[in-house]
Amino acid sequence: MPNSQQQITKEEADLMSKIESAANSTIEAEIGILKNGRVERNFMSCFAAQISKKFNTGDIHSDPFYNKHLGASKYLKGKLIELDIAVHERNTDQNNLVAIEIETNNSPARDDIWKIEGLTQRLDGYGYRLGLYIVFGVSKKAGQIITMEWYKNGKLL
Repeated sequence: MPNSQQQITKEEADLMSKIESAANSTIEAEIGILKNGRVERNFMSCFAAQISKKFNTGDIHSDPFYNKHLGASKYLKGKLIELDIAVHERNTDQNNLVAIEIETNNSPARDDIWKIEGLTQRLDGYGYRLGLYIVFGVSKKAGQIITMEWYKNGKLL
Protein backbone atom coordinates (compact mmCIF):
# COMPACT_ATOMS: atom_id res chain seq x y z
CA MET A 1 0.00 0.00 0.00
CA PRO A 2 1.06 3.64 -0.34
CA ASN A 3 3.92 5.02 1.71
CA SER A 4 4.04 8.73 0.83
CA GLN A 5 2.25 11.90 1.83
CA GLN A 6 -0.08 11.85 -1.21
CA GLN A 7 -3.69 11.28 -0.25
CA ILE A 8 -5.62 8.44 -1.82
CA THR A 9 -9.36 8.34 -2.00
CA LYS A 10 -11.55 5.45 -0.91
CA GLU A 11 -12.23 4.70 -4.59
CA GLU A 12 -8.48 4.60 -5.33
CA ALA A 13 -7.88 2.31 -2.35
CA ASP A 14 -10.61 0.03 -3.72
CA LEU A 15 -8.93 0.02 -7.15
CA MET A 16 -5.61 -0.88 -5.55
CA SER A 17 -7.20 -3.67 -3.55
CA LYS A 18 -8.87 -5.17 -6.65
CA ILE A 19 -5.65 -5.09 -8.67
CA GLU A 20 -3.59 -6.56 -5.81
CA SER A 21 -6.16 -9.31 -5.35
CA ALA A 22 -6.03 -10.04 -9.09
CA ALA A 23 -2.22 -10.25 -8.91
CA ASN A 24 -2.41 -12.84 -6.13
CA SER A 25 -5.15 -14.80 -7.93
CA THR A 26 -3.07 -14.85 -11.11
CA ILE A 27 -0.02 -16.14 -9.25
CA GLU A 28 -2.12 -18.86 -7.64
CA ALA A 29 -3.75 -19.92 -10.92
CA GLU A 30 -0.72 -19.54 -13.18
CA ILE A 31 2.32 -20.39 -11.03
CA GLY A 32 3.43 -22.85 -13.71
CA ILE A 33 3.91 -20.03 -16.20
CA LEU A 34 6.22 -18.20 -13.80
CA LYS A 35 8.19 -21.35 -13.05
CA ASN A 36 9.09 -21.56 -16.75
CA GLY A 37 11.13 -18.33 -16.63
CA ARG A 38 10.67 -14.97 -18.35
CA VAL A 39 7.14 -15.20 -19.70
CA GLU A 40 5.87 -11.64 -19.49
CA ARG A 41 3.36 -11.51 -22.35
CA ASN A 42 1.77 -14.84 -21.49
CA PHE A 43 1.45 -14.02 -17.79
CA MET A 44 0.26 -10.48 -18.56
CA SER A 45 -2.72 -11.84 -20.51
CA CYS A 46 -3.69 -14.03 -17.55
CA PHE A 47 -3.31 -11.08 -15.16
CA ALA A 48 -5.52 -8.89 -17.37
CA ALA A 49 -8.21 -11.61 -17.35
CA GLN A 50 -8.10 -11.79 -13.54
CA ILE A 51 -8.39 -8.00 -13.30
CA SER A 52 -11.47 -8.09 -15.54
CA LYS A 53 -13.15 -10.50 -13.12
CA LYS A 54 -12.80 -7.92 -10.31
CA PHE A 55 -14.96 -5.30 -12.05
CA ASN A 56 -18.73 -5.75 -12.17
CA THR A 57 -19.41 -3.33 -14.98
CA GLY A 58 -19.42 -3.73 -18.73
CA ASP A 59 -17.87 -0.28 -19.17
CA ILE A 60 -14.52 -1.03 -17.51
CA HIS A 61 -12.06 -3.19 -19.43
CA SER A 62 -8.65 -4.61 -18.67
CA ASP A 63 -6.80 -4.49 -22.00
CA PRO A 64 -3.32 -6.00 -22.33
CA PHE A 65 -0.79 -4.72 -24.89
CA TYR A 66 -2.73 -1.47 -25.16
CA ASN A 67 -1.45 1.17 -27.56
CA LYS A 68 -4.54 3.16 -28.52
CA HIS A 69 -5.72 6.61 -27.56
CA LEU A 70 -9.17 7.57 -28.82
CA GLY A 71 -8.66 5.57 -32.02
CA ALA A 72 -5.10 6.78 -32.66
CA SER A 73 -1.76 5.42 -31.50
CA LYS A 74 -0.65 6.21 -27.96
CA TYR A 75 2.35 8.55 -27.68
CA LEU A 76 4.19 9.80 -24.62
CA LYS A 77 7.15 12.19 -24.71
CA GLY A 78 7.14 11.87 -28.50
CA LYS A 79 7.48 8.08 -28.40
CA LEU A 80 4.97 5.51 -29.58
CA ILE A 81 4.14 3.37 -26.54
CA GLU A 82 2.33 0.22 -25.62
CA LEU A 83 0.99 -0.12 -22.09
CA ASP A 84 1.18 -3.61 -20.60
CA ILE A 85 -2.35 -3.37 -19.18
CA ALA A 86 -4.84 -0.50 -19.28
CA VAL A 87 -7.76 -0.66 -16.85
CA HIS A 88 -10.16 1.84 -18.37
CA GLU A 89 -13.31 2.64 -20.26
CA ARG A 90 -12.57 2.37 -23.95
CA ASN A 91 -12.84 5.33 -26.35
CA THR A 92 -12.80 8.03 -23.68
CA ASP A 93 -10.27 9.64 -21.35
CA GLN A 94 -12.89 10.21 -18.66
CA ASN A 95 -12.38 6.84 -17.00
CA ASN A 96 -8.67 5.94 -17.25
CA LEU A 97 -8.31 4.05 -13.99
CA VAL A 98 -4.99 2.18 -13.79
CA ALA A 99 -1.95 2.02 -16.09
CA ILE A 100 0.07 -1.13 -15.37
CA GLU A 101 3.62 -2.03 -16.37
CA ILE A 102 4.79 -5.58 -15.61
CA GLU A 103 8.07 -7.40 -15.50
CA THR A 104 8.54 -11.13 -15.00
CA ASN A 105 12.16 -11.14 -13.98
CA ASN A 106 14.11 -11.70 -10.78
CA SER A 107 16.37 -8.71 -11.54
CA PRO A 108 14.02 -6.09 -13.00
CA ALA A 109 15.35 -3.48 -15.43
CA ARG A 110 12.82 -0.82 -14.33
CA ASP A 111 12.96 0.55 -17.86
CA ASP A 112 9.24 1.39 -18.18
CA ILE A 113 8.74 3.45 -15.01
CA TRP A 114 8.74 6.63 -17.13
CA LYS A 115 5.52 5.43 -18.81
CA ILE A 116 3.73 5.06 -15.46
CA GLU A 117 4.98 8.47 -14.29
CA GLY A 118 3.81 10.13 -17.51
CA LEU A 119 0.50 8.33 -17.90
CA THR A 120 -0.60 9.20 -14.36
CA GLN A 121 -0.25 12.92 -15.08
CA ARG A 122 -2.67 14.97 -17.15
CA LEU A 123 -0.10 15.04 -19.96
CA ASP A 124 -1.33 14.35 -23.46
CA GLY A 125 -4.87 13.80 -22.16
CA TYR A 126 -4.23 10.42 -20.52
CA GLY A 127 -4.45 11.14 -16.80
CA TYR A 128 -4.74 7.61 -15.46
CA ARG A 129 -5.92 7.81 -11.87
CA LEU A 130 -3.24 5.36 -10.69
CA GLY A 131 -0.23 3.57 -12.09
CA LEU A 132 1.28 0.29 -11.03
CA TYR A 133 4.76 -1.06 -11.65
CA ILE A 134 4.80 -4.71 -10.61
CA VAL A 135 7.49 -7.37 -10.85
CA PHE A 136 6.64 -11.06 -10.59
CA GLY A 137 9.44 -13.47 -9.73
CA VAL A 138 10.23 -16.36 -12.06
CA SER A 139 11.93 -19.76 -11.88
CA LYS A 140 13.07 -20.27 -8.27
CA LYS A 141 11.29 -17.05 -7.21
CA ALA A 142 8.04 -17.97 -8.96
CA GLY A 143 5.09 -16.94 -6.83
CA GLN A 144 6.80 -13.90 -5.31
CA ILE A 145 5.89 -10.31 -6.01
CA ILE A 146 9.35 -8.76 -6.05
CA THR A 147 8.20 -5.17 -6.48
CA MET A 148 4.81 -3.47 -6.27
CA GLU A 149 4.93 0.32 -6.66
CA TRP A 150 1.85 2.49 -6.96
CA TYR A 151 1.96 5.90 -8.65
CA LYS A 152 -0.36 8.88 -8.60
CA ASN A 153 0.08 12.24 -10.33
CA GLY A 154 3.40 11.03 -11.75
CA LYS A 155 4.85 10.30 -8.31
CA LEU A 156 5.49 7.14 -6.32
CA LEU A 157 3.00 6.69 -3.50
